[in-house]
Amino acid sequence: MKILLINPSQADVYGKALSPTFPPLGLGYIGAVLEREGHKVHILDFDADRMNNKKIIEFLKRFKPSLVGLTATTPTFNHAVSVAELVKSIDKIPVVLGGIHATIVPEKCISNKFIDFVIKSEGECTAVELARALEKNEDFSNIDGLFYKNDEKIIQNKNRELIKDLDSLPFPARHLFNQRKYVYTDSLYFPAFPIMTNRGCPGMCTYCCTKLIFGRIPRFRSVKNVVDEIEFLIDKYKAKEIHIHDDNFTFNKKWVFEFCDEIKKRRIDIAFSLPNGIRVDQVNYEVLSSLKKIGLHSAAFGVESGSQRILNNVKKGTKISQIRRAFKLCKKLKIETWGFFMFGLPGDTVQTIKQTIKFAKELDPDVAKFHILKPYPGTEVFDLLSRQGLILESDWSRYGIHTKPVHRLPGLNEDELMLLLKDAYRQFYLNPKKIVKEILRMKSYTRAKLNIKAGLSILQMAR
Repeated sequence: MKILLINPSQADVYGKALSPTFPPLGLGYIGAVLEREGHKVHILDFDADRMNNKKIIEFLKRFKPSLVGLTATTPTFNHAVSVAELVKSIDKIPVVLGGIHATIVPEKCISNKFIDFVIKSEGECTAVELARALEKNEDFSNIDGLFYKNDEKIIQNKNRELIKDLDSLPFPARHLFNQRKYVYTDSLYFPAFPIMTNRGCPGMCTYCCTKLIFGRIPRFRSVKNVVDEIEFLIDKYKAKEIHIHDDNFTFNKKWVFEFCDEIKKRRIDIAFSLPNGIRVDQVNYEVLSSLKKIGLHSAAFGVESGSQRILNNVKKGTKISQIRRAFKLCKKLKIETWGFFMFGLPGDTVQTIKQTIKFAKELDPDVAKFHILKPYPGTEVFDLLSRQGLILESDWSRYGIHTKPVHRLPGLNEDELMLLLKDAYRQFYLNPKKIVKEILRMKSYTRAKLNIKAGLSILQMAR
């Protein structure tokens, strides 16, 4: 069976001028399990492959898939629907939608006339069973995690259990991506590759959707399985840097120590980065020093706010003292740091946001990223702001992280949020000391090229 998987455009999420930062690993896993079942799979990444409507139509006519799968976050959902409409204009090809938005609001997604199936939560097993049922013209009623239509009636099957043994999954089908089309922000070396070592997050953060798709109990791949993948990337693709994209990489300290031991045992020499953000309350000197010894050069932390009251409001579960400690440990070990900061959280005021900007300057991460909260459907913060009548926008395409605010707060409107965001970038980056520090960070040609492009985008943000 020919199956086409499509990652819709992220331009509204990350900005039209920026190149995609990493391939969609979720589609890579779906592609891998489908190939294992004997299907012929092709992945199109709309931005990386420089696709447009004309090219999509030409490819559909040439490849002639029997099933098209789309993934979507909330801000990419509208584009996913437009691609589904294109597919339907060519032929009556079944279209299935998966990903975080499909998991959060499956009933609304399946109601769209261009979408035939919706996969809720982890999609690997459901995708395999759906492809098998379509190929053999079988009934869909026994496929857990699936929403579908019977004539005009929407059918919701029972939820699928989360995958207990992540080692049972093959490595992502990276041969289906054009690796050189991704930029891997702040990398020291190229080629760089993303991996995931676990799924699930026990955090209670009211603004986050991760637990809705992967559950609240972390499930880890075995150390052997992860290191086998790293060796595969080195042998097959000449990888020089690994980006670990977990939300909870340091949750299980015993696992981290075993991972470090295995890397040393196999004498693997490669750089590591933690760009997705780890929790400040899950690191200590022993953990960070062990990771430093195997090649960790950069770690990101989700700080969010410099106000303990705001952190408590969003159930972050961290303390200001823990944040300071994590950054000090990294500086002591000469691990570069990224800090993620969020404005417009429930309870935020001009004063608390200025407190956050001041805190960012105190922490002095090598890279600071300031964003305005996007209240995604399915989260506590979305429900809270909706009840209070503070959400201003219902067009999901405007929920990208670099778009204008879609909500306001009592005493703080969307224009004020934008002004505070610009002021944060100006205060943090536009001073001689920081500019010199950024120049000194350009330790390789790869990073210099990436950071010059990122620097231009920061200057545009600060205008």
